[in-house]
Amino acid sequence: MSDAVFETLDRLPAYRVAEQTIRRKILDGTLAPGTLLPPENDLAEQLGVTRPTVREAMRGLESAGLIERGARRRMAVTAPNRSVVTTAMHEAIVLHGISYRELWEVQSVIEPLAARSAAANITADLVERIRVNLDKTADCLDDPIALAEADVEFHDLVAQAADNRALLLAREPLGALLFPAYGTVIQRIGPGRRLFEAHSRIFHALETGDADTAHDWMNKHFVDFKRGCELAGLDLDDAVAANQNALDNPRNGDTP
Repeated sequence: MSDAVFETLDRLPAYRVAEQTIRRKILDGTLAPGTLLPPENDLAEQLGVTRPTVREAMRGLESAGLIERGARRRMAVTAPNRSVVTTAMHEAIVLHGISYRELWEVQSVIEPLAARSAAANITADLVERIRVNLDKTADCLDDPIALAEADVEFHDLVAQAADNRALLLAREPLGALLFPAYGTVIQRIGPGRRLFEAHSRIFHALETGDADTAHDWMNKHFVDFKRGCELAGLDLDDAVAANQNALDNPRNGDTP
């Protein structure tokens, strides 16, 4: 009988062990947002490591958005803001070679869901802000850049109206990579009036609390989004690139 063979145990640097120890206490709720961490000397003593080790651990936690400089120059626990989450998701999407079609498939589920929830939860303030957005959209149907910006703003406002933080965190990094594609569509085939009609129908449904119609029109809008990309000659099977202009790569030359 042969002897058992074991793999060498991973030996993490001390700063990573310290970082993971603090991270666990943050994520399990022991250290709530707003809690001040002990001064460096005290924290080093409690963890049984050196001050430079603590500083390195703090850098990692700060980069992750889990701590920030608080009162009396002490580090305080904080919830990561959405920009940290979005940046991390962007990098993961690019590095995993995810395609624009995959983004569209997910967004075509999330956006109708957001519209349905928004119909039930929209506030008077957001009704007014979307109304202003529609007026802006109507005034820039022939301005591709302004129309693309108004389109992104419309979808952001609908998502805010849904009043669901999980939905906001899920959709923002995906939309930030997918929606710029529509700027190219607008420049090439000018679907401004179709876009405005869809937005208007969705807004009317939100304003009247008609969740089914809001969902259905947002779904139609995203089917139209995909069709517009195809008509503009954009290849949705391309991998998402950090540079959004990478999608501007028509299969067959100029748009018909």
